[in-house]
Amino acid sequence: MDLQTALKLLPDAREIAGLASEEFSEAYNTKSGRSEICVVDRMTGEVQPIALLTIDCSYDDRRMMKEAPQLVRALLVIIDEAFAKIRRLEPPEARQKRQERHREASKDYAAECAMKCNDRLFRRFLVERYEVPDVADNERIAVSVRNILRIKSRAELNTDPAAAQRWVDFRGAFEAWRTHG
Repeated sequence: MDLQTALKLLPDAREIAGLASEEFSEAYNTKSGRSEICVVDRMTGEVQPIALLTIDCSYDDRRMMKEAPQLVRALLVIIDEAFAKIRRLEPPEARQKRQERHREASKDYAAECAMKCNDRLFRRFLVERYEVPDVADNERIAVSVRNILRIKSRAELNTDPAAAQRWVDFRGAFEAWRTHG
């Protein structure tokens, strides 16, 4: 597995580690004559089988399945500590830039644009600066903004960095207009 794939899987690993059972165990079912991976039901305390193991399941595979919850949680603790140490070693200026990039990257520009399109003052800005017809029709306003930003859908504002930058600039022009009339 490469680093990019691992980074994409990290949020899922965190989510699953938080939702899955704390611990798995292995048991032998005398009725079926098979080994099972089991969990303890949190409500009743009863041991519940969650997977049946075939005779062909190797010792190492059994061990991986049985120890998976603890192994994943241990790796997440190590990752968090490693990142915390890296952050402590990072120069303050670099940390600030990284935090700003993260804030910008996590913004939902599409939703922000949709909200602006419903803003009376933003519509007046469009009329005065971009000669957009003075209409109350939300769809015509949305089409006008998409044309100004050269996008087919507002979703592009969250997926296309160039479109996102055009939105940031456009929003800045609106803020300047709003502040200085």
